[in-house]
Order: sequence, then C-alpha cells, then structure tokens
Amino acid sequence: MTEQAVTRIQIGGSEGAEPYEVLVGRQLLGELPGLIGDRAKRVAVLHPEALAGTGDAIREDLASQGYEAIAIQLPNAEESKTVEVAAYCWKALGQTSFTRTDVIVGVGGGATTDVAGFVAATWLRGVRWIAVPTTVLGMVDAAVGGKTGINTAEGKNLVGAFHPPAGVLCDLAALDSLPVNDYISGLAEIIKAGFIADPVILDLIEEDPAAARTPEGPRTAELIERAIRVKATSCRAT
Repeated sequence: MTEQAVTRIQIGGSEGAEPYEVLVGRQLLGELPGLIGDRAKRVAVLHPEALAGTGDAIREDLASQGYEAIAIQLPNAEESKTVEVAAYCWKALGQTSFTRTDVIVGVGGGATTDVAGFVAATWLRGVRWIAVPTTVLGMVDAAVGGKTGINTAEGKNLVGAFHPPAGVLCDLAALDSLPVNDYISGLAEIIKAGFIADPVILDLIEEDPAAARTPEGPRTAELIERAIRVKATSCRAT
C-alpha cells in the first residue's frame, strides 16, 4: 500500500499558547492519538448530527486504543452555537469527570469547531482540544488561529475566547462527500487568501477553473495548504 503524503504546517503560538501543527492529507485519523498524547485519559468527540456516524466511529477507534471516549452530538451548523448547547457539553464533561489533562476533539464544519474550542476554553479554565474540520471553510479559516465562540440573540460570535488547538487534522477525504455549494463557498475563502498574500493561488485556479471546483482536482491539496499558510501568517501578525 502506498503511504499517504501528509503536509505539516507549523502555526506559531501566541503569548501563553504553544505552537501547533496543521496536518493536510488523506486518511489522517491515525494521527489523532499522537496529538491527544498519553497524559489524557478521557476524550470527548463533539460532532454535529449530520456526522453522527463519523463521530461514533472516531469514538470507537479511540476507545479501542485505551481512551475513555464519549461522543457528544450537537445540532447542525449555526444552531449549535448557543449557550444552551455549550451548557449541555459542560454537563456531559462534568458527568464523565473530565479533567484538565483530558482532550476535546471537534469534528465538523466551522460552527462545530467554534463550539468545541469554546467549550475547551471554558472548561476548567482551558483544556486541550483538537480540530478535525470537514469543510473547506473550516480547514482554511475556522479551525486555524484559535478563535472560538458562540452566538447570542444580539449577534454572531459575541461570546468567545482565543484558545488555539493542540493540532488540526485536515483530512481531504472528508471533502469528497461535501455538497458542491459548500465546497465552492470554501473556495471563495481560498481565493481571498490569494488576493491577500499568495497570487499563486489565483494562478492555479485560473489555469483550470473546473478542476478547482471539485475536491478531486489535482491542485486541491496545494490550494488548501497555501490558504492555510496565509492564515498562519496572519495569525503570527496579530
């Protein structure tokens, strides 16, 4: 079997936060235990209802490797970003005696990683968490940089914290089943990164626009990696 190529992008830690890596490739879930580490006893896998099968499969895999793994199902998309959902997660963590050395894993789009990061930031004043984004937008924006948060009736992301993850797994296989409109929406964020700091992104898309519109395109990994590097640079600047 051919070994899958994995790109590792270093994100510099901000004041008070450790540097971490964003991994880009396919079939990356085998990297998850290495990011979790051996100090953790419990792992909470937060996932949206739409990814119930994925979340439970990750939970089972982690349980088979000796972790006390639980899956916490969240509402889909922006419906998950409420204080009520966060409180539901806190209750689940409390009932399972989740400690400061345990780890939260957020699997899903940007809304899910926002919630997972916020819950991690607020539980015991901050526990480690790992982002497993499953959308293009989540990979190149929401999961990188450590911005976490929830919405209120007065507006989006008004309550939150800067709490960088311990690592990010961008498994490109997750994009194969992504609806085309969601994929193109994420592509717009990649194009924005091209205008901001990396014109090669624009060149690659102009060379073959049709291929850029699908995860099966030959430049998909490179486009995502370049956009993440732009985001990483902006994180260091701020």
